[in-house]
Amino acid sequence: MTRVTFQRAAVLSMVALLIGVSTTALAETKPAAPTLASGTNAAPPVPAPIIMIVDFDGIMSVSKAGKSIQAQLDQQRTAMQKEFGTRENDLRKEEEDLQKERSTLPADQFETKAREFQQKVATYQREAQLRDRALGQGFGEAKQKLQQALAEVVQQLTNERGANLVLYKSQVFLYETAYDASQEALKRLDAKLPSVTVTIPKPSEVAGAQPAQSAAQPAAAPAAPAKKK
Repeated sequence: MTRVTFQRAAVLSMVALLIGVSTTALAETKPAAPTLASGTNAAPPVPAPIIMIVDFDGIMSVSKAGKSIQAQLDQQRTAMQKEFGTRENDLRKEEEDLQKERSTLPADQFETKAREFQQKVATYQREAQLRDRALGQGFGEAKQKLQQALAEVVQQLTNERGANLVLYKSQVFLYETAYDASQEALKRLDAKLPSVTVTIPKPSEVAGAQPAQSAAQPAAAPAAPAKKK
C-alpha cells in the first residue's frame, strides 16, 4: 500500500515537473508584446491662431482691374443688345409683311416663304445665344485672372504677417480691426494688376458651338455626257 502511494506521488511529481518545464519553455519562447512608443497617440500641438481677414468680394468689385472688367462687360452688352434689337425689329416687320401676303400668295409659295422666315428666326436665336455665351466666357476668364492676382497678394501678406488662418470678411460677424488686411491687399492688387483686358472669343470658338448650316444645300452638278467614239 505504501509502495503504491510512493509510485503515485512520484508520478504526480514528475508530471508537475514536466508541466513546469513546459510552461517555463513556452514563457521563454513566446515573443514579448510590443510596446507603443511614448507619445505616438498624442495629438500634435496646435499652434496659436494668427488670424488675417480679407474682404475678397469687396476687393474684386472696387479694385481698378475689377472696375475695368465690369466697364468692358457693360459696353459689350450694350452693343450686343443694340445689334440684336435691330435685327429683332427687322424680323417682326418681315413677319407682319408675310402675314399680309398670306391671303394673296398661292399656298405653296406662302409655305416656302414661311419656312425661309422660320430659318431666319432660328439663325437669329442661335447667334444671340452664342454671342451671349462668348461674352460670359470672356468675362469669366478675365475674372479668373483677377482672382489669381488677388490670391498671390493675399499669400504675400500671409507670409509677412505670419498668419496661419485667413478668413473671408463676409463670414466674420465681429472682429478686431487689426486683423483686417483688406486695404493693404487692395493697394497691392491695384499696383500689381491695374487693368484686365476682356477678350471675347468668336462664337465658333465657344464650347458646344456647331457650324451653321445653310437652309438649302446646293444641288449636285449633272454628270458630263460621255464622249462618242
